[in-house]
Amino acid sequence: MTIDPLKVGTKIRDARKQRRLTLQRVSEATGLSIGFLSQVERDITTPSLSSMVTIAKALDLPVSAFLHQPDIPNAVSRREGRVTYGINPAWISYERLSTTFPGQMLNAVKMNVPPRYLSETSSHEGEEIVYVLSGSIRYVIDETIYELHVGDTLHFSAHRPHRVHNATDHAAEVLTVGTQQLFGDLPRHRSPSHAGAGDLRKAHDKVAVTDTAEGEKR
Repeated sequence: MTIDPLKVGTKIRDARKQRRLTLQRVSEATGLSIGFLSQVERDITTPSLSSMVTIAKALDLPVSAFLHQPDIPNAVSRREGRVTYGINPAWISYERLSTTFPGQMLNAVKMNVPPRYLSETSSHEGEEIVYVLSGSIRYVIDETIYELHVGDTLHFSAHRPHRVHNATDHAAEVLTVGTQQLFGDLPRHRSPSHAGAGDLRKAHDKVAVTDTAEGEKR
């Protein structure tokens, strides 16, 4: 199940405008570049799931405001019953593996990574463990390259800037387990380094901000 990729950028842009936030402010809150955010809002590029969650958090919205994610109401998830979803149906897709319950900390997805996929560089709270199920994948963390093949694992702090690259001509399947809140309706807490929209609005009340980023006058 997927969402129309032509509507994601518009929804993000509308939500940001309603909160009177500039691209600069959202960039500061998410750690994503102004240029990348501008391309997302104009539907030129598609963010990864973790970046989509980070953007939604900066806007004080659940990721479900932009992206439909299937529920897993029970502890057991059957392979034949899972729904593949994505932000752009022509790009990377996901299968939700974990459920949600009080006190739950871990979130797991299976990423179906198409050939020649390259994600944006991002960072966020928590940590991640990656396990390659099929194909080969490249993780770049703090500009250090990790080539991973079937059966390989990688465990890292998600605060470190990282990106994912499938440099091959074949699709890859990757299991990722992390502590970033991917599925909850509201973020559990705010990272000190990632100010939420409420904090940004306070700053906005003190000084008028003009957005000069490319494309803002559209």
